[in-house]
Amino acid sequence: MRSVETRLAWESFQSGAQARIRQEIVASWRRSRSNGVDPDRLDLAHGEIDVQSPFVRVAAPVLLGMADLLTGSDTSLALADPDGFLTWRWESERTLTRDLDRIEFEPGSQVAEQSAGTNGIGVAATTRRPSIVIGAEHYKQPWHPWACVAAPVVHPITRRVAGMVNVACHADDANHLLLVAVRALVDGITTALGEAATSRQRRMLDAHLSFRSASAGPVVTLDRQTMIVEDDAAELGLDRPTLWAAVLEAGPSASEIALADGLRARLYPVTPGRLDDGVVLVLTRGSTPGGAASGREAAAYGPLERAEVRVITDTLAECGGNKSEAAARLGISRGTLYQRLRRYRLG
Repeated sequence: MRSVETRLAWESFQSGAQARIRQEIVASWRRSRSNGVDPDRLDLAHGEIDVQSPFVRVAAPVLLGMADLLTGSDTSLALADPDGFLTWRWESERTLTRDLDRIEFEPGSQVAEQSAGTNGIGVAATTRRPSIVIGAEHYKQPWHPWACVAAPVVHPITRRVAGMVNVACHADDANHLLLVAVRALVDGITTALGEAATSRQRRMLDAHLSFRSASAGPVVTLDRQTMIVEDDAAELGLDRPTLWAAVLEAGPSASEIALADGLRARLYPVTPGRLDDGVVLVLTRGSTPGGAASGREAAAYGPLERAEVRVITDTLAECGGNKSEAAARLGISRGTLYQRLRRYRLG
């Protein structure tokens, strides 16, 4: 009954009328339409993929560890990169291989919303949440016989989406256990990514978290290959190669660098005097002292006050936000430190 109602809702939407269906699906249909996705044809984008990417190397064995439990269930497991390109796929039955190839759900195909419309991976990549798409909830009609559940995998070190995991089956066989399976797979992959992290990446994460807890502004930690960035800094559109080039140009003795769009960054090497072990960047905009005050407030500070703000901010960051330790290092009482924090609005 539900499949008939969903199909009628899909046809209603394609005809330009309002559709009564899950709001998440309607929102994705609207995005699919605005991106010019053809609902009647496949015509997916295709591209080169790295079948030996670090994400695939770690995630594929986790999925294969569950494969034996799915044999005979007409189920497919798949991985995609953050851009929605399918990078790896496994089927419980050989007949599924032909069926999935026929609908272009195959490695190299881009199944992001802008290319394939509403589907599990596309919606999950857009919303950054687990997504279930069943039957005619798919924007493309050739995918209506299928159900898919997908979820993003957030890397435990970089805190960014490392890739997507997807479980697919025939729409008539869909049930709530698909979501359970996907959540279990995501947990397993996240654990495996953490175990595969290098000791240097772990030190970088420890440093990042320490500075993040002590700094009011965005914090980015990076080295030659890795960048740890959370939402407030990610929204600035920072690019790892560009940032790392600026850090290298400044050198390990630099205390501050200027970035694009009025951004500045205070530099804290994870290992003092070395850049190879990574560097923490505490970002500010313009020349406000310690990133703590507005432009009007900063103008009211004299040279000694600006210097005091800088010293307090840097000391707190170096102490991982521990105010007792910072006060001791500054040679003042904890009460005096709190007075300074309130005065300069440092939190």
